[in-house]
Amino acid sequence: MSCGSDTRGQACIPEISRNRKLRVIVPNVAKSAATILSLGTDEIIMGYTSELGPIDPQVPITISGITQWVSAFAFVEARDKLMEQIAEATKKKQPTVGLLTQLAGLNIPFTDEMENQIGFAKKTAVTLLNKYMLVPVHKNVATRKKNAEAIAQKLLSKELFPVHGHYINGKAAKDMGLQVELLDKDDPLWMLIWDYYIRCEVQMNLALQPGYIKTKLFESGNQISLVTQDTP
Repeated sequence: MSCGSDTRGQACIPEISRNRKLRVIVPNVAKSAATILSLGTDEIIMGYTSELGPIDPQVPITISGITQWVSAFAFVEARDKLMEQIAEATKKKQPTVGLLTQLAGLNIPFTDEMENQIGFAKKTAVTLLNKYMLVPVHKNVATRKKNAEAIAQKLLSKELFPVHGHYINGKAAKDMGLQVELLDKDDPLWMLIWDYYIRCEVQMNLALQPGYIKTKLFESGNQISLVTQDTP
C-alpha cells in the first residue's frame, strides 16, 4: 500500500494495490442480498453445492395474520398488467369498469416504492460489478458498464428466474458473465472448504447452555474468532 505524495496535511488514505484479490467462498447458499455482496469481489469460489440467487427485492406482507415475503415485482407486474388490459379493452371498446375497480384497489404509492426498490437493487449490482468484478475483464469503461447492466438485468429477470428461491449454480453464474472459480467436488481445495463449512455448522449449532445457540460475529485471518450467545 502507498499514499499519495501530496497529502497537504490531511490524513493519508492507503491506496490498495489492484494486484490483491478479494474472493468470496460460497460453500452452500449465498442468495439474494448475499449474491449482491458477492458482486463486489474479484472472484466467487463455488462448488457443486454452491448457490447464488436472483436479486429481486422481497417485502413482508401480512395475510390473515401471517407474514409472508413477496417479490417487489409481484406488485409492479400486477399494476402493469392491469394497465395493459385497460388499454387493450379501451382499444376494443370493451367494458373497463371491473379492471378500473381492480386498479383503484391497488396501493399506487406502495407499488411505486417497489419499483424504486427494484431500481436500487439493479443500480447497486451495476455499481459493484462496474467498480470491482468486471474491471480486469473489460478495460473499456463503456463495455464494462454495458456488461454490468446486462448481468444485473439477468439477475433481476423473472423470465430466467420466475421465483426468488431459484438457484444459480456455478456454471450458470459463469455463463452469466460473473467471475467464478468452479471447483470439482474432488478438488483438494473444495474438500477443505466443505470440511471447514460442515465443522462450522456443527460447532455453531451446539448449545452452550440449554436453549442457547452460538452466533459468530467475525473471524480474522489471524485465526481469531468472536462468538456470542443468543437467547432462544
